[in-house]
Amino acid sequence: MKKALLAAGYILVLLLAYVALQGLFTFIAMFVAILWAVFKGQMSADVLEHLDNLDSALSLSANDAYIQAMAVGLFLSTISMLVFLHLIKGYRIKPEIFRSISSNSLFLSTMLVFSSMLALNIFVQWFQLEDMLATEFEGLTRNPLGIITISFLAPLLEEVLFRGAMQGYLMRRYKPWVAILAAALVFGVFHWNPVQVLYATLLGAVFGWIYYRTGSLLSVIVGHVLNNSLATAMMLAFGNEEIRPLPEGMISPIAETASEVVTFLFFAFLSLYFAVRLHRALPPVSLPWQDKGGDIK
Repeated sequence: MKKALLAAGYILVLLLAYVALQGLFTFIAMFVAILWAVFKGQMSADVLEHLDNLDSALSLSANDAYIQAMAVGLFLSTISMLVFLHLIKGYRIKPEIFRSISSNSLFLSTMLVFSSMLALNIFVQWFQLEDMLATEFEGLTRNPLGIITISFLAPLLEEVLFRGAMQGYLMRRYKPWVAILAAALVFGVFHWNPVQVLYATLLGAVFGWIYYRTGSLLSVIVGHVLNNSLATAMMLAFGNEEIRPLPEGMISPIAETASEVVTFLFFAFLSLYFAVRLHRALPPVSLPWQDKGGDIK
């Protein structure tokens, strides 16, 4: 019981630190953005077009400030959290991380993530879960700083936090499957957006297994960057519109469902294939997980 309480406390401290930093920097950025707009009188073309309606103008101005503040807040809180994890020795990023996995294993792990992404995207859509952050995500993907943060910095931090710090801590105290599932569940719930919770939990389990088998954080960082970058590219290309291969009405619901099932099974089996290939390409997991230092060389 004591071990479980210590683990829960450690995870809670890390999560609270990240939430606090994100909230602090977002608030500061929002405050500065509003002051800048008020004192400099800088309004976007969209706002000027709605000056006949004061409520609309204020709404658009506030939305622009909110998106900009979110982008700046995410960027600064991500950098700050990486520094925080380094200082408390939760996980220290070292040059060795970039030499910690062979090119073949990195290729297999990346292909495993890619095929899993495609399978899970279909699987999650069947539940028709609400996407509460679609508007915010679309706004961030149209902000240069938001694109950099979502596509590159957020994956780096989340893998350092959830796999390096949390799963690494749990792996040295519990059975591997317990550590992998616990870190994946925390990773999923932390996203709190219904459609993301299920997807992130399942993909987090894939990341967790890859990290356990390879001992390399680089393998999951690359996979996570791939996931977020593709999501950003799809949002930029299609926005919030549902992507369909054919216009609605040209294919029957039964045929459409059957096609989705076949596609899901194809990518699910492909994921299994890459997982088996990766497993066989790697040596058995050895004792470095017992090292109290926080990462595997």
